[in-house]
Amino acid sequence: MARNPEDVLKEVVMLPGVSGHEGAVRDYIRKHVGKQTREDAMGNLIFEMGGGKGPSIAIVAHMDEVGLMVSNILDDGNIKFKVIGGIYDQMLVARAVEIHTAKGIVRGAVGYNAPHLSIGRDPKDVLTWDKLVIDVGTRSRKETEALGVKFLDPVIIKKDWFRVNRKMVCSRSLDNRVGVTALLGVFDNLKNAKFKGKVSLIWTVQEEIGLRGANVIANTMNFDYVIALDTYSTTDSPGLDKYYQPVYLGKGPVLRMVDVRMIASPKFCERLTAIAKKEKIPLQYGVTGGSTDGAIIQTSGAITMPIGIPMRYTHSATEIVHMDDFANLIRLLTAAVKDINK
Repeated sequence: MARNPEDVLKEVVMLPGVSGHEGAVRDYIRKHVGKQTREDAMGNLIFEMGGGKGPSIAIVAHMDEVGLMVSNILDDGNIKFKVIGGIYDQMLVARAVEIHTAKGIVRGAVGYNAPHLSIGRDPKDVLTWDKLVIDVGTRSRKETEALGVKFLDPVIIKKDWFRVNRKMVCSRSLDNRVGVTALLGVFDNLKNAKFKGKVSLIWTVQEEIGLRGANVIANTMNFDYVIALDTYSTTDSPGLDKYYQPVYLGKGPVLRMVDVRMIASPKFCERLTAIAKKEKIPLQYGVTGGSTDGAIIQTSGAITMPIGIPMRYTHSATEIVHMDDFANLIRLLTAAVKDINK
């Protein structure tokens, strides 16, 4: 990645890509990688290198982000929406949003009535998504439609990008644009390499609504080894009980050994640990909730390891990652591919 990695990451993060609407991210990847990529019927993007009789390895990262979708336009001009993916209700209230229409971006806000007018409402009550609307400043359905807003348009929570304490960055949808961009870094490192086997770099769709793109990969492609890139919710945030072994920002990528849908390969763990030790790459190990694309691809018979970049405040508007972890993730992946293809 000849350009500043943080600049590339920021560009990818700021792209819209609600599950099922990953086109802008896919176009960016194509521009970076070249015309050799192919897109399957689901929308997954695949780039393959090598193809000999050696071992095959795939590295997978999902392009989609959690978000919203227009589900109705009311007579008063306000917009009802459906949540796409794991967004908590308390994160939605009083948020600025962007509706991505055929005519361009329409900005609005998820309204929240002032406490001065909230007679009889307990301020501690959480308003669920079905009771909320997006206000785009109109007074009628016709006026809202004139802006270009239509049923099924994707909606993202407005994104900001800023540094936190020198080496950390904070933004929305770092999950999983960090993985998407890391995979671009691996491409840059290996695009001129020679391989005994096959190396597949795969950017998947609809992970946030049930690993849908990865399910297609599992049913249409076969690999000896699979690494699934994603973020990993750290345990170093304020107010968390330490029932999981601590994982920290800035202390290296995380081998996600156990989550709710899979147990990673112990043998692959040993191999990656040896690689990291040889290359002097810091490494962490984790047990957590949630899941990754690796869970579904593992069922095809591949030796599988999900690797995450530590991240605070997952699925919120203020996700935080450490740029040292990002750099070390690319180093680890590059070294792993070279080691497997010796």
